[in-house]
Amino acid sequence: MKRKIIKQGHNTLTITLPSKWVKSFNLSPGDEIELKEQENGLYISTDKKDQPLATEINITGLDIPTIWKYFMAAYREGYDEIKISFNPTDTYESPYKFFNSHAVDIKYGKKSRKHTPYELIQDITNRFIGFETVEHHNNYCIIKDMAHITSKEFDLSLRRVFLLIQQMSEEMTQAIKDNTPELLKHTHDIDINVDKFHDYCIRVLNKTSFKEKRKTNLTFSILFLSEMLADEYKNVAYHIMEDMKGKKLGNLLPLSEMVSEQINKFYTLFYNFDRTKLVELSNKDLEIHFYLPELYKKKPGKKSELNDDELEIFNHFRRISKYINALIELRIEMEF
Repeated sequence: MKRKIIKQGHNTLTITLPSKWVKSFNLSPGDEIELKEQENGLYISTDKKDQPLATEINITGLDIPTIWKYFMAAYREGYDEIKISFNPTDTYESPYKFFNSHAVDIKYGKKSRKHTPYELIQDITNRFIGFETVEHHNNYCIIKDMAHITSKEFDLSLRRVFLLIQQMSEEMTQAIKDNTPELLKHTHDIDINVDKFHDYCIRVLNKTSFKEKRKTNLTFSILFLSEMLADEYKNVAYHIMEDMKGKKLGNLLPLSEMVSEQINKFYTLFYNFDRTKLVELSNKDLEIHFYLPELYKKKPGKKSELNDDELEIFNHFRRISKYINALIELRIEMEF
């Protein structure tokens, strides 16, 4: 919408506020509003609250991956209250068995007991920071946000995303080094925590404007790539546990160590930016880039010593390395 600037007196310029916005927050003459400068714009806000932002989701007839998508969309968009309608006679598998529809879950087997709609909703609700079920009826539940969102909580949650990814990379390298794939049994649980803090950060960004608009957009991209990176580690864990049973893991160690070092250096760069660290990361990227062709190279008259399962795992490590490079580019943009 557009507003004309009105001159009042010699040095004062004013604009009118949209009546719909004023009414929605029940503002009156004399009330205070907050103005924040954001690059070439002003952000106007008020502490007065309207009715909680509410929506309704009917899960009847939906499969579990689709139910997850609806929950995540409502949570990330900043809804304060969600009414979940359901058929009370329906039954469901464990929601975490289908958390990622493109990958088979490691921890939750095919033979799990059936869940009632309320049990399903409760399990999913527990995955979202601040959400609690406050009402339970025969064919619907009410979920509300019971948390107070602050910029400090956002910063802690973003850092937590990075630390969890570091944990995944370090445990992955240790499992490969010791040839103990059983150490990776809880990689899926770490990935769920990454998703939990990722979604909370997205929710905060959508509900507040404590960041500059341009940097907010960059942060959205950083969060998205970080979640994708964590998913790749979960895929590696799955391949090691399911496809590399009884096999030596030594061929995977050098690349796992290099990628883990790449992640640790990025974390340091993100919170303490300097050009020297950038050069170190660039050198590490070159080391990985030139290491892989040598690894794939076949000896004259002989097949590669790598099996198909190892090659698949290397492809996941390469994707992780590419995500790190994309994250570095976004971090550099934040400096401008």
